[in-house]
Amino acid sequence: MRKITDRQKQVLEYICDFIDEHAYAPSIRDIQKHFELKSTKGVKDHIDRLVEKGFLIRTEGTARALKVVRENDTSRKIPLVGTVAAGLPLLAEENIEDYLPVSADMARTDGMFFLRINGDSMINAAILDGDLVLVRPQPFVEQGEIAVVRIGDEATVKRLFRFNTRVELHSDNPNYKPFVFFDSDEDVRIVGKVTAVLRTLE
Repeated sequence: MRKITDRQKQVLEYICDFIDEHAYAPSIRDIQKHFELKSTKGVKDHIDRLVEKGFLIRTEGTARALKVVRENDTSRKIPLVGTVAAGLPLLAEENIEDYLPVSADMARTDGMFFLRINGDSMINAAILDGDLVLVRPQPFVEQGEIAVVRIGDEATVKRLFRFNTRVELHSDNPNYKPFVFFDSDEDVRIVGKVTAVLRTLE
């Protein structure tokens, strides 16, 4: 963790004390009122710097979703990839929506990331529209495992099967036909293996 300013330290201490007392983080306006600031911009700037320096984790982009990184905290911040922009690497800054805390036991490999599911093609694998899947980067998966596959500038989640010179990507939904690719298709590559699914109920 990098050094923080005296004011950032005061903000961090206030957030820690507030969480200890209320069991949830203060809002932007709570912090603004406490420090008698004229606007919320200064508060947001301090929070942004504390997140960047690793003292806070922002789980949903709002002040009340802040989590303090304690010295004995074993969680890791995992990037959430949203829409994959054409021509950009999957984990390019433009693709990252947020960072989510995950226990070190779940994220033991460097480079892991969350990918947001769009659609119902994997519903029989209990992966639903809007779910987040945790992905471990690796260039191969075992036969029939659920993988994230890059097809051109798009990323898809499917079960992967290899047959001699072709690869088939199967949905876990009978309404969808498999995608078939051949080894000569240079725009297709395995990005990683899906290791967990995160779903919010509200």
